[in-house]
Amino acid sequence: MINKSFFILFVIFCFGVNVHAKELPSLFTVNIPADQYSNTNDGLNKAFNQLVKKLSGSRNKRYLWRVGDAKLNKIDFVSSYSIEAIDGNEYLSVEFNRATLIPELRKINMPLIGFSRPVILFLIKIDSGEGAPSYMDLNNPADSLQTNLQATLNEIASDRGIYLELPALDLEDQNFLQQTNILFSPAQYIQEKFYNDELLSFEISRVGINQWLINGDLNSQLSIQEDTILDFFSEQVHLFLDSFLSVEPLEQGVVGDRLILSITGLESFEDVQAVELELDKIFAIKSRDFHFFDRANIEYQTQLFQTTDALLRELRGSTKLYVKELAQDSATLYLEYLN
Repeated sequence: MINKSFFILFVIFCFGVNVHAKELPSLFTVNIPADQYSNTNDGLNKAFNQLVKKLSGSRNKRYLWRVGDAKLNKIDFVSSYSIEAIDGNEYLSVEFNRATLIPELRKINMPLIGFSRPVILFLIKIDSGEGAPSYMDLNNPADSLQTNLQATLNEIASDRGIYLELPALDLEDQNFLQQTNILFSPAQYIQEKFYNDELLSFEISRVGINQWLINGDLNSQLSIQEDTILDFFSEQVHLFLDSFLSVEPLEQGVVGDRLILSITGLESFEDVQAVELELDKIFAIKSRDFHFFDRANIEYQTQLFQTTDALLRELRGSTKLYVKELAQDSATLYLEYLN
């Protein structure tokens, strides 16, 4: 059965709200800084814990407790590890075995987010009281505060396995953003121009000696000390992501949706192989069987782990499969293969 939330999401897909998730190819690779582990086993365990956070979208410890209760040996899922230099710093780089790990996490009822990851765009206006306020630009951080804020976003993005991005502003963008026309919305302008699934817009303003205030989609309510801005900012972004990435498992005994996937645009056997590889990367699909096949079209009967909206969330980041239409009466999702 296809639930109502799926139908709502499908309507959004078809009538003009863009979704811009991107694939995260390094999903099963975790890098732990050298100063954050005491020995190799400690580093491998911490890498596993971080991977669980990336896969589940949650900082909640309950999933790690389930791993412990199931007596899973974290190190058994390590494919390889090495010491790597990244941007001049040393890391323990750990690659995990997806094929052995995912089935075990399914057994303990852990909800999973696949390779398709959301793009969160940040529009941050800085008013230091020294000169005109300005917006943070990906390529031109104006001072140490902006450099540190950008570094914090990069750290969180790596930790949570998503895309946290700043706009790369050109001169035209800067001129538009400085408009004083009350009808002009900087947030709307940036959201429409740059690739994103969600925009967070806020202002960081100096309100006294070493005192700052954050207003907007992130809000400090009261002024905060200059030396606590980064910690406050980091926690607020994490709290937003806790909610945004939340995936609740189905209730005990509830079965996931069944759906036919009908895929057109095939021109060769190599295209069929590419479709198979693309479907292999989708965590929402529990099983699939050939339902129909001809020269340009292939259909699968699929059983999903959860609801169909979970499948759509993954498909929106695919560069190979484009969502065309849902036929509710036949529970068929029509896709086009993009060669």
